[in-house]
Amino acid sequence: MSRFASRVSTVLAALIAGLAAVMLTPGPAQAATAVFLKDNSWLTGYLGRMTVTNDGVDRMAAWRVEFDLPDGTTLDYSWNAVVTRTGTHYVITGASWNASLDPGASTSFGWIASGPGVPHSCLLNGGSCAGNPAARDVQPPSTPTNFRSDTQGNTFTLRWDASTDDTGVVGYELYTGTTSGPIATVTTTSHSMPIPPPMVMTFGVRAVDAAGNRSPFATLGLGTAPDVTPPGPATNLRLVNPSGGYFTARWDAPQDDQFVAGYEVALDGAVVSRVGDTTALVGLGYGTRFVSVRAFDGAGNLSTPTQVMISIDPGPSASATSKAPPTPKS
Repeated sequence: MSRFASRVSTVLAALIAGLAAVMLTPGPAQAATAVFLKDNSWLTGYLGRMTVTNDGVDRMAAWRVEFDLPDGTTLDYSWNAVVTRTGTHYVITGASWNASLDPGASTSFGWIASGPGVPHSCLLNGGSCAGNPAARDVQPPSTPTNFRSDTQGNTFTLRWDASTDDTGVVGYELYTGTTSGPIATVTTTSHSMPIPPPMVMTFGVRAVDAAGNRSPFATLGLGTAPDVTPPGPATNLRLVNPSGGYFTARWDAPQDDQFVAGYEVALDGAVVSRVGDTTALVGLGYGTRFVSVRAFDGAGNLSTPTQVMISIDPGPSASATSKAPPTPKS
């Protein structure tokens, strides 16, 4: 059987089994940086600029910068880029005239901000804006512990014990089971608010590191019954953006009767990560691999797994001693 026929057979077998099959080869890590500067500032805001530089030897087909701004600061006007905002999280991609960069080239985009806060948790094409993809941070922080509440007067305070991380926690995000975005983002291990109305509700808190990795949620129920119902399965699992030996696994969040606390990500049946977001970096290597995701709630109930198969080919000229990086195949 020819090599091509063998590949086709592998793909067909996966489709017959009900799995998604993808034939891809990861490209080399993109050596690039995104540097922020505050060009001017005043009492109510500032003029910001970020410069993206391609320090690698290959042309960068596209760039994508992601960062968060602290509560109280918003990006109100921008230029030289396309900006999308979700809560305090901003995603910036290149405009038609500066989306790609040749080796050694750079481009800048800018904005006017209301408030004093500057970008944090900055990512460039999935890696650190500071560059050095070889030291890529893919490990999320640990789940906050001892999540609790207390009431004093008219103030309701949520407290938790600090998470740990291999590079350092930069903040915490607080959610409720009824909100799609965070109700607060803090750098301390507590958050105070007015006493909530009498109702059944669940709070969740997760830690975030500088690379944007998010821990599973710690959850706290107010008036909730014991949770014995697992979440539904994650849907639309896919593997995208091969870079530096990693693929980004993405999926759509399932429903739960109280609160989805996080996801177990497994490679060939072995759990490799527990995350609190609907994305995870997975190092795959070569060959046929199986990536699966299971949602879990605050009580530890696990959903049924969702699985995808991927077949990664090193290319016909690769060998055990070859040092040339593989190139993606469509």
